[in-house]
Amino acid sequence: MDFILKMAIPIIMEIVEKLLSPENIVKYGDRLFDFIEDAVESSDTTIDDMTVLPLIAALRKALGIPDND
Repeated sequence: MDFILKMAIPIIMEIVEKLLSPENIVKYGDRLFDFIEDAVESSDTTIDDMTVLPLIAALRKALGIPDND
């Protein structure tokens, strides 16, 4: 089993590196943030609007992920 893991880890890491390209981070980060924003905005509570939405805005800015609705 240890041998298989040692063989698989470099392959898995190569795939992860390709998935985590800057383009994919922006593309899928925007989709993830949009999903969270929609869920927060559609909920009946207002606490999450005051906490989660500003946090997402800050993360978008820090990570360079525009809101491409």
